[in-house]
Amino acid sequence: MELRAKNTKLLTIIGLTAVISVIHYTTAGGQIGLHILHRELYFIPIILAGFWFGLQAGLATSIIISLIYAPHVYIYDNAHSNAVTVFSQILIFNLVAVVLGWLVDRQRRHQEKMISSEKLAVLGRAATAVGNEMRDILGALKGLCREKEALQCTELDLDFNQEMNRLERLVETLSLFVPTEEIQTISKDLNTIIQDRVGHHQEAARAGGIHLTADPDEKGCPSQVNVGKIGWILDKLITNALEVSSPGQTVRVRSRRHGSHCMMEVEDEGQGIKPEHMPKMFVPFFTTRESGTGLSLASAKKALREMGGDIQVASTRGKGTTFTVLAPREDVSRPMEETILKETEEKAPSSP
Repeated sequence: MELRAKNTKLLTIIGLTAVISVIHYTTAGGQIGLHILHRELYFIPIILAGFWFGLQAGLATSIIISLIYAPHVYIYDNAHSNAVTVFSQILIFNLVAVVLGWLVDRQRRHQEKMISSEKLAVLGRAATAVGNEMRDILGALKGLCREKEALQCTELDLDFNQEMNRLERLVETLSLFVPTEEIQTISKDLNTIIQDRVGHHQEAARAGGIHLTADPDEKGCPSQVNVGKIGWILDKLITNALEVSSPGQTVRVRSRRHGSHCMMEVEDEGQGIKPEHMPKMFVPFFTTRESGTGLSLASAKKALREMGGDIQVASTRGKGTTFTVLAPREDVSRPMEETILKETEEKAPSSP
């Protein structure tokens, strides 16, 4: 249905352009008033293209119409057809297309952002209820487990602990969707976080025969972030990269300064992401794995946006995927990690 509507709109634009052009060029040269009217009619397909499809389609339509209209200067010999008038009109065609298309694209991006925010807000309220229930169940199960420590059933205990850890990770992920008034951030060099988390995953990488490397920016990447959440996000990205990599391949973790933000990149050499999956990578509950929850990337994006950052993905099928984390640069007006630790120690009661 959507494709049919799109094709109908395209045919409408093409048909209007063709009809107006035929009428314009078959009208006698001396009827200047009609030529001016026909010229103004060209704005109809330009406006429709911009309104329906945005900047690119509107500009493409105006360029095509400009090419159709330009020969007018050579066909008729009157004031309406001199070079200055014709090319001024062509300039107006394209200016209208650019302005309208840009406004339409901006409005669509704003609407998409509003819809995304509304969905995340609903998910946050659901996560609060579900997360609290799951946390209570998890606490009860751990209590039962401690009470039954005397029972020896090694294989069963191992399976139980694995499922408990999985449930705990799910609770942790859901907690990132819980609405917060203001996320607490401190000044921290991303290089420190990268070195710490890469070191944490080296054993798993070696066990899988995968090379895990760190390439931090030599000048440092001081950023204003929530260290716990950034570390959690980097852990998830590295874990995912290791899972899609084969023995002998390399996972690279880089940091770079970039304008008002610092970047962290996690690059793998796996099979890449299918093109049809790319638009859904950060949609809650979308996953291509049987055991996946589809919440990790969505919660990472939410957490980063609350910090003033974002996360992006680029992938080439058969060559690998790169996730890019954008974190806001250090804010000198906000406290550094050392300052917060010192204040915490000063407030802590001294031992007798």
